[in-house]
Order: sequence, then structure tokens, then C-alpha cells
Amino acid sequence: MIAVVVPNWNGAARLPACIRSLAAQTAGDVEIVVVDNGSVDESLAVLEELAAEVAPVVLTVVRNATNLGFAGGVNAGIAVALDRGARAVALFNNDAVADPGWLAALVAELDARPDVAIVTSRFLLGDGRTVDSTGDFYTSWGVPYPRDRDAASEPVRRSGEVFGGSGGASLYRAGLFADIGLFDERFFVLFEDVDLSFRARLAGHRAWYCADAVAYHDQGATQRTVSGMAARQYVRNLPLLLVKDVPARLIWRVAPRFAIVYPMLIVNLVRRRQGRAALGGAAAGLALLPGALRSRRVIQRGRRLRGRDLDDLLWPGLPPNLQAPRAVGAWLRRLTGRRAPEAVGG
Repeated sequence: MIAVVVPNWNGAARLPACIRSLAAQTAGDVEIVVVDNGSVDESLAVLEELAAEVAPVVLTVVRNATNLGFAGGVNAGIAVALDRGARAVALFNNDAVADPGWLAALVAELDARPDVAIVTSRFLLGDGRTVDSTGDFYTSWGVPYPRDRDAASEPVRRSGEVFGGSGGASLYRAGLFADIGLFDERFFVLFEDVDLSFRARLAGHRAWYCADAVAYHDQGATQRTVSGMAARQYVRNLPLLLVKDVPARLIWRVAPRFAIVYPMLIVNLVRRRQGRAALGGAAAGLALLPGALRSRRVIQRGRRLRGRDLDDLLWPGLPPNLQAPRAVGAWLRRLTGRRAPEAVGG
């Protein structure tokens, strides 16, 4: 059985299109698990109607009393799926819809590649003409980003290995969670999927992008309902990700660059009148660091990836959309006389 876990918070208007697209999947033996994070809108009533509508596809609703964020929400759904014997668990955003063959394509790739534990989608924006993500990457500047975001969807990027998968539309082998654990709920929302991918890669698992698995995303629909959430979580979670996951062999390359780019990101948000959210996120991120150091010791002790294999984890440049830090990078290269490396996988 394959389970699809959908986290939901006040998404009553978005749920029908999402659930109907999942119920129409051509992959056999699929169950849908929706985790409601304490919604106060009509989500539960809508889900009750949808459960009757999509039968015989099983739609289970897990109710959390409060909002546990993306990480806490999907963890509750993954636990239910694993208890029911799911051999793989897909995560899917409530503000997305899937092509009928989306899940079948992901499952086919997972079955064909025993050393791959994460298969991610060709995630497009709702217009179908613009890319949301073709896989996540972690850069040598300590800033992750979704590859090809805002690029044209044509020509289609071919399937291939990636650093990790977007939590909005990816499939995870059940054994991965037994090996490295579930999502880290300290992230709440944003970069929890990058963290899980990083831990998976360090443990020796691979991630794959499948061009035939297509889904469409109303990017940021939930975060837009809470002012400043994206800015706060972005600033808050970047140091947590770096401290937990970047191994000693790479930290000397990443930390000095991060020390440059991180303050610049905060300044940029202040200029965009999101200073309160950014500074609050920085303070909250600082408070998370002692726990992150404790987690780091556990993660790095269990690392199976060694030597030069670690070097290949990092995207060598900056995310393409960070223009101000990119100017600093150019200045540093002129100062040192070094040329910028070619961006792998781009």
C-alpha cells in the first residue's frame, strides 16, 4: 500500500481539488491521510463530504488539536501510514493538484532504484507554464533552494539525481523513516524537507527527480494567510539547518559564506518592510542552536557518506535569485582571483 499524506490548516477552499486529484491516481492500492492542524474553518466538514465522494478510495482524517506546522502535521500522518503497513509515503500540499499518473510515476522510479529513498516531482505552478521545483539543493553558501523555480516549464528537464525532494510533492521509502527518523518538528514550517533530505544523504540514501511525475502548486497559499510567516521562518530555520547537518569536512567552506549572506538576507527583508518578522526569526533561530548542536552530534556520528562523496552534496554557487549576495560573491572572487565554479545540475 502507498499512502499520501496531506497536511491541512484552514484549507477548506483548497481541499476539494487536491483530494479529488489524489483519488483519481492510476496507481493501485492508495490511501489518503489528511492531517488537520486545528483548523477553525470548514475543513473538517469538507473532508467528511470528500470521504464519501471518493470512496472506495480510503480517506482518513487525523485531527490535531493545535497547529503543529508542516513537520508536526506530516509526522502524525506518516505514523498512521506506517502503522497500516505502507511501503512508501508520499507527501502532498493541500494547495496542489496532481496529474492522474503522478503517483504511479513516482512509485515506478522508487521500485526501479533500490538505493533511492526519495523521489520528487516536476512541480509546476498552477498555470503549468512555470516551474516551482525540480528538486531541492543545498548551496555552498548555506542557503537551500528549489531548482528551476520561476523558470519556464519547457523544455522539460530530464530525470536524474538531486540533493533532495520537495515536501510538497515527493515519495519516501518507508524504510527511510526507520533509518533516520521523521521530520524535525523544530522547523515547524520551511526547510524541514531539506533537513530530512540532508540527513538521508548523509546516511547514504539517494534522491531522484522524476520528470514524468507532474503536479501543480498554488505556491505559498497557506503562508500568505499569516503575515510575515515566510520571512520569519526563512531567517529562523537557516542556522538550524546548517548547524545540524553540514559535516565538518564542508563546514569550513559553508560557514564563512553563510556569515556574509545571512545578515544580508536580514537587511534585505528589513528594506522590504519585513524587519520585525526577520529579526524575530533571527532571535528564535539563535534560541534553537543549543538543541541543534546536540542533534548534530547524533547525525554526524551516524553518517555513512564519507570523503569526496560529501563534496558532491553542495551546489557550488548561490541560488540564482539572490542577487545582492551574488554581488558580494563576485567581489570576493575578484579579491582572491578565483573564478566561480560551474553550477552542477543547472
